[in-house]
Amino acid sequence: MQDAVLDFLSAARDQFRFRLGVGFRAPLQPPPPPDPSLPNRYLQVQVASPPPSRLDDTPWDEGLRLSDGRPFDPNSPPKNGIVNPVTGIAPLRRPDPETIVFDRWLAVPAVLPAQALTRTFAFGSADPATTPLSFLSAFYPGQRTGTVAGVAYYTEGDLVFDRELDTAVDGMYFAVSLSRFFPPERVNADYIVRVTNPVPKPPTGTSRLGVIAASRIPITHAWSAPSAPADVAEDTA
Repeated sequence: MQDAVLDFLSAARDQFRFRLGVGFRAPLQPPPPPDPSLPNRYLQVQVASPPPSRLDDTPWDEGLRLSDGRPFDPNSPPKNGIVNPVTGIAPLRRPDPETIVFDRWLAVPAVLPAQALTRTFAFGSADPATTPLSFLSAFYPGQRTGTVAGVAYYTEGDLVFDRELDTAVDGMYFAVSLSRFFPPERVNADYIVRVTNPVPKPPTGTSRLGVIAASRIPITHAWSAPSAPADVAEDTA
């Protein structure tokens, strides 16, 4: 997905908490009224653990560099949270079916004009002390660090896996694709995330996140036609 951005707020073995935006716009410019014919954007989200290898048969962690230029070591994550893919490395291949822990459609509702200022993303602003390590799997010439962008479609919540990750066998990393790791020649990048902490339970009465699990819309099975999403708790600030 070339015009989408995904923030990871926490990452556990059975789920991750996120913010997702689609369709970039100027941060102070409110989006137009939602198009009644397109109230949602639908993305095919797939999560695999461990991350699949690359199309050229190199491991997923090949071609990744730290901020000082040293090769990335999955067993020694950088304290500053910066991992950069080298220009020209191959994208991730489609994962083996047995490694897939989530594979569904995700509905991303249109942003109402009154919500515009609370639906923004600051690129490169993640705090490594409070958020999980996450980075792009391949080089993508997108928004520069420090850029703030608004989005036309937005959702947030907890994405719950179909099964818990076996970190003892598969390692501490999983890959997230907004296009099911397809097509092979895609120009967009996927995300690689490190399991670091359990998903915190928000204080009673203050939760603003909708739970996105197998039993809840706005996701539908990948082999089914998208259906009308049910309401998800929204930030009304």
